Amino acid sequence: MGADMVSVPVGLMAGLRHLIRLEGLGAALVSPFGAAPFDLKPYVERNLLRRRIRFPRLFGNFVAAAFYRTALQMRARLSVALLIAEFKRHPQARALVYNGFLMPDSLTGAVADHLGRGKLVVEKGFFPKTLQCDRNGINFGSTLPRDPGFYRSLPASVGTRLPEDIGRRRTKLRGKQVDDLPDSYVFVPMQVPSDMQVLEHSPWISGMTQLYGVIARLANSMPELNFVVKEHPSFPLSIRKHVLPHPRIVFANRNDTRELIEAADAVITINSTAGLESLLLGKRVVTLGDAPYNIKGIVRMASGENELLRVMGELPGWQPDEALREAFLRYVYNVFLLPGNIDNPKPFLLEAIRRRAEGNDEHAAFIAALRPDHER
Repeated sequence: MGADMVSVPVGLMAGLRHLIRLEGLGAALVSPFGAAPFDLKPYVERNLLRRRIRFPRLFGNFVAAAFYRTALQMRARLSVALLIAEFKRHPQARALVYNGFLMPDSLTGAVADHLGRGKLVVEKGFFPKTLQCDRNGINFGSTLPRDPGFYRSLPASVGTRLPEDIGRRRTKLRGKQVDDLPDSYVFVPMQVPSDMQVLEHSPWISGMTQLYGVIARLANSMPELNFVVKEHPSFPLSIRKHVLPHPRIVFANRNDTRELIEAADAVITINSTAGLESLLLGKRVVTLGDAPYNIKGIVRMASGENELLRVMGELPGWQPDEALREAFLRYVYNVFLLPGNIDNPKPFLLEAIRRRAEGNDEHAAFIAALRPDHER
């Protein structure tokens, strides 16, 4: 497979030099200023929004934002011209896209869609040493079914292995481990607000300050509940200076996530992998956003604060369907996710990626056999 892969340079100068070789000096110099074949604004604004979230002081400035937007638009036109030229050179090629949410990767997928080429989107898997690899997208945007009937129809021969853990990340937030946690609590793992999971797949929670406010109002409405919150270890900015302390909400940024899940009565998450780890540990999970594990019977879902209050009121009398939960996890781990490391791919992983791209692997076969006709 490696011999059939074409790498397109993403750096500004490297991309410009490559386009000059393909299309000539004149076409290359005009490309940053010409018209694009499709609207680039959504891709540019998505990158700018991510910058504003991560660097609010700098990119909240109108002049800085305008300069960055203009530079991104020019670079996006150049990237699109280069990608179209490469696809023209390789008329049978598909796009292999990593994540596909931010530029330049998002433009690779967009050009492939515009030209009617197939694409394959890859991302690190939900569990260590696994890979998401899908012709539609990743996470909620993938072809992973959310119909409980699909998993109930799986044969017992589908792999019996289950993952033991979800990877650890070193926190960038300051603070000490909290040892005196409440005896009974609901765990709320926060997420990276600039990540696609929040920007793309969270319809009513737009940031972690808002999520904290939702939890604080829930705590006011349900005085019998305590909450433990952990900010995401990969995001360096804390919301603690921007929210009012609540007597029944504890921040535990330095505590181990798995230990927090294990001691929790339930978990509320937007759509994080911590929610999937909670399912792995048999916990009751409530999702607030579009999660790949939003399956009736294994999680409860809330699309607003009123629904969240109702769901939490019903939660003590509800338990996930154990057989359905296990079937889902077995399928995800043994069929949907590919084993391997994208940073150091072995031949068996490259072969698995090829089969997934061509739609002739085990996942495609199960989709074709078990999905209802109207969902295929």
